[in-house]
Amino acid sequence: MAVEVIAEAQVQVLVEDTIDLFTPAQKIDEIRANVQDLRCHVIPGKVIFQGILHKQIFFVNEDNVVVHQGVDIPFSGFVDIPEAEPGQFCQLAASVEFIDFQLLSPTTLRETTVILVNVRLLSNVPLPLVLTVNQNTPQRPAVFNGVKNAFVARGPGRSAKK
Repeated sequence: MAVEVIAEAQVQVLVEDTIDLFTPAQKIDEIRANVQDLRCHVIPGKVIFQGILHKQIFFVNEDNVVVHQGVDIPFSGFVDIPEAEPGQFCQLAASVEFIDFQLLSPTTLRETTVILVNVRLLSNVPLPLVLTVNQNTPQRPAVFNGVKNAFVARGPGRSAKK
């Protein structure tokens, strides 16, 4: 069974979030980010997607010790694809393109992230997925090609402290 690519599209998603740090920070050392748990749903003329932006925040606390805090930020979006019809399969790949951050206070971090999402509509399920389909699988399963390379943003960023 051949898999035909019906259409492809790209869309950027802006994810903004304010994070409460568990301990006061003097400065942000590094932020690593990647996209996880991608899902998609095909409706007439559109593909709706959602995922988790997973961030690892490394910062220097008041005792001059580098500490870590993990954060999972849900995001969602859609892309218009005129050929999209229910019953087609979607394939997603996402990567983090940009991270900016600002330490607003010792315990408040503001982050802005841009995620690039690549969407493919497929006529059939690719063979590796067909082998794992069972009765509990949804009628329109998605194929996920998450990019494992983490995006790393290193300080100094911007600080509201003077």
